[in-house]
Amino acid sequence: MSTRVNNRILERFVQADIAEYAALRQEYKQGGYSMFSELLEGLRQLLLSSEEGTMAQVQDAVAKGRAIIPDPGSISPSWERVWDDYERCIEYKREALAAIAPEDREGEWQIVMDNPFTNDGIACYPALSFAEAAYLYAYFRKDLKKNEYLRLQKIINLLTTEGR
Repeated sequence: MSTRVNNRILERFVQADIAEYAALRQEYKQGGYSMFSELLEGLRQLLLSSEEGTMAQVQDAVAKGRAIIPDPGSISPSWERVWDDYERCIEYKREALAAIAPEDREGEWQIVMDNPFTNDGIACYPALSFAEAAYLYAYFRKDLKKNEYLRLQKIINLLTTEGR
């Protein structure tokens, strides 16, 4: 699930103080799609790995992103609502963290999504850590449609086989 992230871009972004915002804004304009994409991937990785103690840092980083790059849609139309999406993911990941006690998070988790009123198939994302599952719960929760449901489940018993 993990992709390679340019740590220098993320570190510089996270460590920047308000006096550096204008310079960073200019760098992102010049760096364009690829540089901003790397920043977003770094922020996604922060959110994916965050737990209760680090969620405020992720929220601060997203607020900083909104201040430095207030119109990400000018870089790519697909990013028009990226800051709102990240904020909702933070909210929903906090929901998942609040629902499952830390001592119950070990083991294998999965996400299941379905809409029983359509002919679409059930989507299942198995073999996840709790951090990955909580992130996917938040990611899919933000766009849940009417009648769809989303389940964050811990795998207790498991039998796996492979075809030959």
